[in-house]
Amino acid sequence: ATGTPKHQFEVHSAQVLDVDWKDATTFASCSTDKSIKVCSLTEEVQPIQSFLGHKDEVNAIKWDPSGNILASCSDDTTAKLWALGQPKCLHDL
Repeated sequence: ATGTPKHQFEVHSAQVLDVDWKDATTFASCSTDKSIKVCSLTEEVQPIQSFLGHKDEVNAIKWDPSGNILASCSDDTTAKLWALGQPKCLHDL
């Protein structure tokens, strides 16, 4: 089947590697640009939050089952935990 996208988000400056949904309208994406962007279907212009702190590309992300904590892993050999509304990572593993 083919179709056209309902929404297109151009919030990264390089290749997007992973996307994970927080809930029905909010998702996070990570990129080779070393960043994580949290976007909402109701706010299509800008991300609702950007997480910066990895020193290399961010390969994968995953929300915890409650949707409160986002985990990320990077080629910088670290995993980090993030929360919406917090400017820095909660834990650096």
